[in-house]
Amino acid sequence: MKYLLRTLLFTWLLFTTCSAQNSLVIPQNSVLKDFRPFATPRTNYRPGTVFRIDKNNRQYFVEDIKSIKEFTSDEGTIIGRVVFTKSEMLSVLNVEINNEFITLEVEIKDAVREFNEQTTLDRVLWEGERVEVIVVDEGSKYFIIREAVLAKEITYSFTEEDYSSFVTGKSEFKKAVPRGDIEKDFPYYIARQFREPRRVFYLKQAVGLEPYPTE
Repeated sequence: MKYLLRTLLFTWLLFTTCSAQNSLVIPQNSVLKDFRPFATPRTNYRPGTVFRIDKNNRQYFVEDIKSIKEFTSDEGTIIGRVVFTKSEMLSVLNVEINNEFITLEVEIKDAVREFNEQTTLDRVLWEGERVEVIVVDEGSKYFIIREAVLAKEITYSFTEEDYSSFVTGKSEFKKAVPRGDIEKDFPYYIARQFREPRRVFYLKQAVGLEPYPTE
């Protein structure tokens, strides 16, 4: 009986540990709440684009639903702190870190925000039964891009402590020159410029066979 109880306890601990690791919760951003960075800056994946993630966490493009129109607004310069995951740091900036998360400061000059309306999504996806055509793989999770942020210039900045903890990629960064006795909180930075606006962040919504699905 004692052996059985020990076995059940071990199994429960193993299950809860694995569940915690598989349900990684990303800390909240100070700006662009719930937005995530694209793996690379891009001109595709506008709001209205559906993609899926399979059971091996691989992402696939599904469809750009043309009947879901996007709107735009000029946001000026956006400055704030954004949390990147370990994999996002590697894909976006080619930097390897040890921690699962890192907080950096982003400055997006002349940002443009694209978005679509929930009523349009409801009408096209569920009232028009469009979702039944695009959701075909039971082993995948489906998402639609709700919003995106475009930029021609974006700067990523890091604290001295975070920069010193980089495993690879340090040589690509510059250090800001302090003004007088004022030291910057995020002195190490790298800037990206593009010939035309690129989508750099996105906001997604889960898509399923029932309206208003949750992730």
